[in-house]
Amino acid sequence: MQVTSSCHGGRRLKRPPLAAVLMLAIAGFGGVAQAVEFDEKLKAPMMKSAADTRTQAKSFAVKFREIRAATPAQVILNAPLARQQFDLKWQIQRAIDERKPLDEFAELGLVSRGDGTYGIDMRKYPEWDDFAQNIVGLLSTGRISGPALIERGFRPEDVATLMSYISAHDPVRASKTAALPIALGFARTVGKYDRLKRPVPDSLVFAYFYQSAHAVSESNRTWVADLLQQFDAQRARILMSTFLEFETTGVWGPDDTKAGIEAALANARLPNFEELATAEAKGVAP
Repeated sequence: MQVTSSCHGGRRLKRPPLAAVLMLAIAGFGGVAQAVEFDEKLKAPMMKSAADTRTQAKSFAVKFREIRAATPAQVILNAPLARQQFDLKWQIQRAIDERKPLDEFAELGLVSRGDGTYGIDMRKYPEWDDFAQNIVGLLSTGRISGPALIERGFRPEDVATLMSYISAHDPVRASKTAALPIALGFARTVGKYDRLKRPVPDSLVFAYFYQSAHAVSESNRTWVADLLQQFDAQRARILMSTFLEFETTGVWGPDDTKAGIEAALANARLPNFEELATAEAKGVAP
């Protein structure tokens, strides 16, 4: 799992363990991201070789930095760029889960800590940072204040627009909404395998984890992109520059994938799973 910490007040953002993904997905309903169903044929990307992935990562880092330097908001608004980043990070995470050696990634910022985890200085290697998730965290916890933004060039009406958007659009609720149909589709697929008395392959569960995680990531990106659209170009630049100044470091460590798979399948096989999921999604006690 990847953990990102801010040097400005100890902000700590953490991707939930695989075992928590399924129940996270069914917990909320309502948001800004378009729902995407679980696709049994869409497999999670895997690292074919460390050398190939390193080459891809080096090329991506150059492109990412060029885009960020030219137009910082594009690290949020550019959906293909975000997807490429997500897929690269996913492949590296899976390699860490499998305890594959990644020494050759040191030049790309992944520094082994000697215990199976890797440290990253996001200020030096911003291509690995999850800016959308960080921005959601900063705004959700009130770390960005109106007076500070006014000092940078916001007007009182801009602060009011920001507060109104945050109040009317819950990013956590939106991300759970995005993951809900994927969780339901996965549960139905598991049921199909069970009826056929066929074992559920690990690759199918990883496909679920991948699609669910991407749905949450894309929901966060869309939430921030829609926020930026509320402002004129000058105010959007002020907002992005404020976000990008936060210094972050990251740690990548392995997930317990065996336990995660077992938990996901157990949840998917609950006899009243869809009823439970729908009730929880609507905020109604099952």
